[in-house]
Amino acid sequence: MLMRQAMIALVLFAFGSTPGWAQDAAIQGMVRDDEGRAVFGAIVTVARDSVVLGGADTDRLGAFRVARLPAGALSLRVTGLGYTDYAWEVTLGSGETLEVALEIERSAIALPGISVEAAASRERARFEELGGPTVREIDLVQLRSLPGVAEADPIRAIEVLPGVVSTSDFSAAFHVRGGSQDQNLILLDGVPVFSPFHLGGLFSVFNADMVDRVELQSGGFPAEHGGRVSSVLDIESDPGEGPFNVAAGVSLLATRVAVGGRLPVSVADALGRSSVRYRVSARRSYFDVLLKPAFEFPYHLTDFQAVVESLGHSGDRLLITAYTGKDVLDLTRFDAESFPLRIDWDWGNDLVGVRWTRPRAGGGSLDLRANYSRYGTGLSFPDFADTEFLSGIEQAQVRADLDLPLSPRFALQVGTSAERMSYRNLFATGGTEFGSGRGKGLQLGTYAQARWSVPSAWLVEAGLRFDSWAPDPGEGAAELAPRLAVKRFFAGGDAAVKLAAGRYTQFVHSLRDEELPLGLDIWLLAGETAPHVVSNQIQVGVEGYRDIDWFWSVEAYARTFDGVVTFNPADDPTDPLDENLSGEGLSYGIDFFLRKETGAVTGWAAASVLQAERTFPDPLSPLRPQPEITYSPVFDRRLDLDIVLSYPAPWGWEGGLRWNFGSGIPYTRAIGSYAYYSPRFVGGGSLEWSGSADGSGFVGEYGVVLEPRNSSRFPTYHRLDVSARKTFTKGWGTLTPYVNVLNVYNRRNPLFYFFEYEQTPPVRSGVSMFPVLPTFGLEVTF
Repeated sequence: MLMRQAMIALVLFAFGSTPGWAQDAAIQGMVRDDEGRAVFGAIVTVARDSVVLGGADTDRLGAFRVARLPAGALSLRVTGLGYTDYAWEVTLGSGETLEVALEIERSAIALPGISVEAAASRERARFEELGGPTVREIDLVQLRSLPGVAEADPIRAIEVLPGVVSTSDFSAAFHVRGGSQDQNLILLDGVPVFSPFHLGGLFSVFNADMVDRVELQSGGFPAEHGGRVSSVLDIESDPGEGPFNVAAGVSLLATRVAVGGRLPVSVADALGRSSVRYRVSARRSYFDVLLKPAFEFPYHLTDFQAVVESLGHSGDRLLITAYTGKDVLDLTRFDAESFPLRIDWDWGNDLVGVRWTRPRAGGGSLDLRANYSRYGTGLSFPDFADTEFLSGIEQAQVRADLDLPLSPRFALQVGTSAERMSYRNLFATGGTEFGSGRGKGLQLGTYAQARWSVPSAWLVEAGLRFDSWAPDPGEGAAELAPRLAVKRFFAGGDAAVKLAAGRYTQFVHSLRDEELPLGLDIWLLAGETAPHVVSNQIQVGVEGYRDIDWFWSVEAYARTFDGVVTFNPADDPTDPLDENLSGEGLSYGIDFFLRKETGAVTGWAAASVLQAERTFPDPLSPLRPQPEITYSPVFDRRLDLDIVLSYPAPWGWEGGLRWNFGSGIPYTRAIGSYAYYSPRFVGGGSLEWSGSADGSGFVGEYGVVLEPRNSSRFPTYHRLDVSARKTFTKGWGTLTPYVNVLNVYNRRNPLFYFFEYEQTPPVRSGVSMFPVLPTFGLEVTF
């Protein structure tokens, strides 16, 4: 049935046939700026005698369609922030579909007079047009105003959104609604990215100068998304305005520069394109260079990113994205006598993607993608040449999506994809492999998603996704994943109650020990040593707007996870199939969100109530079968509260504030110790017990008695961060200094505890997370 629908849709698209409903009176077309760039998010309204008859927002290609219009003289108006307000008079015949190509000019100042109806934000458009997904967006302005470790970070920024939990100041890894960090699908312009972190997870690989917006789907995402079960984080690159420009910055972590521009019109025309714009960026940490005259600093990072956007005369869009980055920790520079443990450790990402999108007359588009992504890490010990560790994963993907409106109220989206993945892990020393794994797999997916809507009344989305997985080694799997969402509007379309349910699958795992503050991902594929993950999810909520200033949302959810994996600490070295433990999980909770969108002071408050569980066989039990143990994972933060504000500060500075409060996360407490005696044979065949007393006390080792796993909790976490930035406009460009202060009141949030049992009574000590930490930087544009 899915393939039949897809074939019908493709035939309609290929031959440009127009369904009968399209013969109703309508206006459709494209909106471009004076440089030929598609205008996204512009508001197109059609009116007669000052009475608005219909409207639409332009999509990423600048396309729009306003249907169900009467015949006669009409006024067509286009408005957009940063653009001059334009109006055209048109005459529409009975049953006519009028094709228009509109051009608007950029304006340095947003013009007043835009009506309330025409000033609907992108968030408002999502509220009206999406039924199932829980979508939250952070744009570049909000991203820069959020206090950060040293510079703006897209992944760090989403920690302030409802349903998102971070367990450590030292890791940017995030957990969404009870899912583990590897269950988040992270995309850069539609290209999957594995482990996108620098400095052991302290901050992400994404350069904020290259970011247009960050969008998180924390639940209810439709059938077009497969491969992960917890969330979808989509980071879109900014290909720039067009004229040559440079954006540079210096922070306490790194220096960076981004250069953008466009090809001359004559060159673009020679290539058969209306415009070609590009941006490239480079970033490098500098402490190893800066401190080299004094001493060797063993770490540095580099990354490079490029994006090219090309628009065709017919409105099609070609997007090329590339990234490469690497971290290097090189302790081999130190002398072996003064530094006994010399290592050479590097890790990094590489990716490239091509995406072509063609709009269709009458609405909809065809989207084709091809991309490749890989992540790898390697660790060597030059003084122990036979010891090595390496881990890596790579993925190649081709994908096609077709979005086709079939009537003013009904739309169909279909797609198919093929993904080839492989991984390799190895830890060996002395000729013995203590951990290894290698495999590959082919995932084929197809989906159909239908959407039916009655404006300001009903919105229903129903989808079905089918994924097949063929691993080597291991047995194949096939999963059907239905999705359903229903949204009912009330209060004149300003509020809605919604329900979404679905089944999600995942064929890749990370074996990161999430209780360590600095994470290292070890990826593997479902197959012979690990199952695939199946998650059944349901969510119900109510959301709405109060005027144009306030958006509010309350949403409850429940999720099950079947097939989660973790390390087996009692694996048999002679059995290659028992390195991992498979189990199940459960999470449920409520998310609250309140956002102020307009005015001098903007921001939001987000609160999340969560309970999460994981259940695995007890690897230390001698019983067969091993009994199961259920515990709270480290990301089971029962209450998480964020308050975020952007406000005008004195003397023309712009202020930012974030206060985070979280209940304590779980850990396993040591409740006692005992003298550990072990027997050994000595000369003469006699038996001696090591660990005996020598008259001054016990001189052997101690054994530790642990309570049930993760049954204690750290103290409550809270932290206040503030930021300030000011832009100075010069004749040649802009200069923006900024300051961040993390943990303003120096809260000692514990990272982990140590227990010293050599003392009587035993002493507990600990390591705290960030102290009060001021950072500063400078941004330059010209």
